Amino acid sequence: MSFQGQPTKVYTVAVENPLISVVVPTFNARRFLPEALASILAQTYRPIEVIVADDGSTDGTVELARQWDPPVRVVAQPTAGPAATRNLGAAHAAGPFLAFLDPDDLWMPDKLALQAARFAQRPELDLCVTHVQPFWEEEVRADGLRYADHPRAQPVPGFATTTLLARRSAMDRLGPFDPGLWFSDAVEWFIRAREAGLVIELMDEVLVRHRMHTSNLTRRRPAGSIDEFARVLKASLDRRRAADAPDPAPPAGAP
Repeated sequence: MSFQGQPTKVYTVAVENPLISVVVPTFNARRFLPEALASILAQTYRPIEVIVADDGSTDGTVELARQWDPPVRVVAQPTAGPAATRNLGAAHAAGPFLAFLDPDDLWMPDKLALQAARFAQRPELDLCVTHVQPFWEEEVRADGLRYADHPRAQPVPGFATTTLLARRSAMDRLGPFDPGLWFSDAVEWFIRAREAGLVIELMDEVLVRHRMHTSNLTRRRPAGSIDEFARVLKASLDRRRAADAPDPAPPAGAP
């Protein structure tokens, strides 16, 4: 199953530097989008394309994004949620590799280059993620000071879309992000990737900066994010239990 129900395309990685399609899912992201796009366009890796996939913004995000020249282009839909927006961008991607950057996060300049090198070194690799360093906006400076010596302020393994570089063929095999999830779509997708046996590498390098601010979705709706995360974990556990269950006994008298 491919993204947005489109027919699965055939991609090739025969060239030395294959095209990487970068999807930026946006919803009322005008405030941070210029910095995110700048961090993508500053990548040392080429070639890239950038797809701003908008989810019904009302703050001028689309109009702002359309001011950029290629390789940036814009696609849009009525509001359907973060997962559906990532799927929208992926459906319009042309490259054999896909990456995602949330508009309030930032990449280090060599993020794509270092990840692409791992794929060149490991032909069996399907997905590659990196470590993430959180940082706090001035508006939540008190939180940053509170966590200054806390593990939450240290780099963490980034099993999240914003760190991901993936073969498009692997993503098409696994299927799209679950559009019914608003908080845990990435968690659910990575769980499915593990269950499907995809080859995943976590790099040691810190190549993504995650911005903490007053509009973070999990900050605005914490109860919803916790409940959804619990449902995703339960569904995974149920699948594993079903897979481990013995086959039912045949009915009496069956040959």
